[in-house]
Amino acid sequence: MKNKYLSYWLLLLLTGLWSCKEDDGVFEQTADERISATLSSYQKELAEAPYGWKGIIYPGGGGVYSFYFKFNDKNRVVMYSDFAPESAATAKESSYRLKAMQTPSLIFDTYSYLHVLADPDGGVNGGNDGEGLKSDYEFSFEKDTLNSGRITLTGTKNQSKLVLIKATQEEATAYGNGGLAKSLLFSNISKYLTYFKRVTIGAVTYEIAVNQNARKITLNWLDGTTLKSFTTEYYYSSTGVAFITPFVNGSQTINGFTDLTWDASKLSLGVTVAGSKVTVVDAAKPLKVDVAAARRWYQTALSEDSYWLSVDGFHVNGVDDAFKVNSLTRGEGTYYFYIYYPQFGSNYDAFAPVFFQNNGVSLYYWDAVNAPTFATDGRIIFTPLGILGDGYPADGPVIASRNYLYDESGYYLIQLSENSYDMVNAKDAKGWIRWQR
Repeated sequence: MKNKYLSYWLLLLLTGLWSCKEDDGVFEQTADERISATLSSYQKELAEAPYGWKGIIYPGGGGVYSFYFKFNDKNRVVMYSDFAPESAATAKESSYRLKAMQTPSLIFDTYSYLHVLADPDGGVNGGNDGEGLKSDYEFSFEKDTLNSGRITLTGTKNQSKLVLIKATQEEATAYGNGGLAKSLLFSNISKYLTYFKRVTIGAVTYEIAVNQNARKITLNWLDGTTLKSFTTEYYYSSTGVAFITPFVNGSQTINGFTDLTWDASKLSLGVTVAGSKVTVVDAAKPLKVDVAAARRWYQTALSEDSYWLSVDGFHVNGVDDAFKVNSLTRGEGTYYFYIYYPQFGSNYDAFAPVFFQNNGVSLYYWDAVNAPTFATDGRIIFTPLGILGDGYPADGPVIASRNYLYDESGYYLIQLSENSYDMVNAKDAKGWIRWQR
C-alpha cells in the first residue's frame, strides 16, 4: 500500500514538472513583459492615429457626450468636448497614462474636460451632489482588435462607456476650425417660444422634441391618421448633430442634422438633413392631439388620492419660471414646489405652492378650482371656485400663476412618461408647465 501511494505522488510531481516545462515553451516572455508589450501596443495605437480620435461617452447617470482626442507618445492629450460652448471651442491639454490594473487601463490623470463630467460637485456639471453625472476618467480596455479603428473602454468606478473611433483628416480639420462649437447651435432650439416645433423632410412633416439634458430627440409623424414616434440619443459632432440610432422611414434614412444655422432675430434654426436644407418652424398645437391625455393625467392622481407637482411653475414666452415662484417665502419657510391636487376638498381641486419649513412641508393657502372641463378636442379647461387658507397673497407669483392657469383657451396634455406630463397652453403654445409625480 505504501508503494502504491509513493507511485501516485511521484506521478503527480512528474506531471507538474512537465506542465511547467510546457508553459516555459509557450510563453517566451514573463507575465510582466507581456503586460508591458500590451500597454505599448495600445499607446502606439492611440498616439499614431494621424488625425486623432472621436470619443463618445455614456455616463452612468445617463445621456451621451462627444469628445475629440489627439494623443501623443509623450503621455499628453489635447481634447475638445461638447459639454459646453467653451469646451467645444477651446482645446485643453492634459496628461494621460496607460497602466496595468486588473486589465490594461487608460487613465486621464490631470483635470480635463472628462473630469468635468465626473466631478462630484453637481454645481460643475448639473448632476447630483456627491456623484456628478456618474462618469469616469479611468477606463479599462475591452477586448478590441488593435488597428481596427475603434476601441471600447469601460469606466472603472461608474462603468460609463467610452468609444474611441479614428477621426478622418476632414473631421480633424473641422474640430480644429470650431466645427464642434458650431454644432452647438442646435441647442438654440430651446429658444423657440412655442412648445411645438416641426420640420418637413421630403414630403413628411415631423414634430421634433428635444430633451437636451438627456441628449434625446423624438420625431413624431403621421402615417395616414396614425401618429408614429421615434426616439434616439444624439451627440454633437464636428459637422452637426449625430443620431446614435439612425432613423429610417421607408426609403428615407436620417443620421442627424448638419450645416446648422441660427437666426437670432427670427429665432429660426436651419439644418441640412437627408441632403436638403430645411428650417425648423413653430406650431401652436400638436401634430395629432391625444384626446385622452388630459383625462388620463387627471385620473392618475385622483385614483391614488395624490397630486402632480411642478418645481418651476410655468414657462412662458421663452422664460423658465416666468412668474418667479421660486422666490416665494412664507415666514421662515422656503418655496418647495407647486401642486395640482384633484378633489383636495369635497367639491374642489387645489392649485397651490408648497413650502419647506422645520424639516417638513406645509400648505398654507391654495386656489380652490372647480372640477375641470374636458373638451372633446383633448383640451382641459380650469375655472376658479375661490381661495382658501391663511395669508393668500394679493399680488406676485401666486396671482400671476393662478391667472395663467385659468386661461379660457385651456391646455393640451403631452405625456412624456408614466409619471411626467407637460401641460401646454392651447391658445398659442407659448406657455407650459411640467407636472411630475
